[in-house]
Amino acid sequence: MKKNQTYESHDDQIYKDFIRKFREKNVPERYNQVLLLDDLNDKETDHYISISTRADGKSFNYPHALLTIAIEYDLGITFLSRNMMLRTSYQTLIDEVIDKSEHLNRADFNFVRQQYYTMLNYKDRTVAVISDLNNATELKYFSNFLKKFPIIVYDEFLALENDYLSDEWERLFTIYSSIDRGDYYPLIHKPKIFYLGNAVNFSSPVLAGLKIFKILENHPMGSVKKYKYDFNIQLELHRNDSQNEVRNTRAFGSINDPMSTAEFKTNPHHIATENDRLVVKKNPRLFYVKLKSDYLKIWFNRDNFTTIIAVESSIPDEYLYNLQLKDNLSTSTFLNERYFSETHIKKIDRGAYLFDNTYSKNYITNDFGDLQRLKINKLIREFLKKEDQQSEKNFKEKQFELNYIEQSKRGIMKKMWG
Repeated sequence: MKKNQTYESHDDQIYKDFIRKFREKNVPERYNQVLLLDDLNDKETDHYISISTRADGKSFNYPHALLTIAIEYDLGITFLSRNMMLRTSYQTLIDEVIDKSEHLNRADFNFVRQQYYTMLNYKDRTVAVISDLNNATELKYFSNFLKKFPIIVYDEFLALENDYLSDEWERLFTIYSSIDRGDYYPLIHKPKIFYLGNAVNFSSPVLAGLKIFKILENHPMGSVKKYKYDFNIQLELHRNDSQNEVRNTRAFGSINDPMSTAEFKTNPHHIATENDRLVVKKNPRLFYVKLKSDYLKIWFNRDNFTTIIAVESSIPDEYLYNLQLKDNLSTSTFLNERYFSETHIKKIDRGAYLFDNTYSKNYITNDFGDLQRLKINKLIREFLKKEDQQSEKNFKEKQFELNYIEQSKRGIMKKMWG
């Protein structure tokens, strides 16, 4: 498509044919079939998630297809990694994609390294940049350049628990905001993010940011589905048994590990059920605690104190408590040592509170920010005390208003009738 040429709805079929032909010529049947790309032109989807078994080919096939699309439709790609070392390996992967491609000519490409990103040039233009989440702040100053690369690819977004950045979601949002500056993008309409990974664990801040845990637990294996809730996503879960047969899964006895099954291991112990949520909803109360970069949501039933706690990346209302002094508000309370106790860990262990999802349970029970010692029961008591005081105040104000109206009526009647 020529530069500045308008992409119209009737071109949808042209794109469908384009991606179908690419798949037939370039993607062997035993590998991931890049099905998410069938709806790359969907105006209503922002996030595309592909989770599958190891050696499924998604890390090769998606970049290959997207590079081809970027060249055809005058688009650009932002390849993101978690850190600088992975950023270097990304260049090696893209080199391999270009070398093995039957229609991309190696002589047409070259890499140019800059301080905060590496450019991939195709003939007379830059078709992609490679960077990492650690450069999120610096990349803000290159937004006029980065807006030309609205297809974001975050490969290996699922990792071992200690490999995640605590603020991955915020860094990703910062980079997306730096890119989302274009008025018009052919084919894709708005910037898109692709997440590629293997089912490792539920500890990813990205999964928490997308609030996708329950979807992941119930999504049918071997399918692609759209979900529209707080976010607009398309999710692909794919178990590639043909590649499992090729891999030497016997070496570590790991035939049933998530890398092979593409299924997350779940532990329902102390995780809230739908019945628990219904109980809370009968007479709910809710407030938030500001953590370092996330928020603790405390949701409970006013009558029986069934309590569900969750860790969330963003909240719709102001928080009532905060862990750090810098986050103090006129309406919030700083959580000093009076709000922590070693004995409170026993309440967590006994299941005095339920967790909204596995991520929240891991976040709190791994003791990030000393949250196991936070006296949630004390916070609830304080919240209810303030609520009762406010209710009493409202009652007195209402009673005063009614008395005033009644006295005014009597005054008027007295004047009228003497």
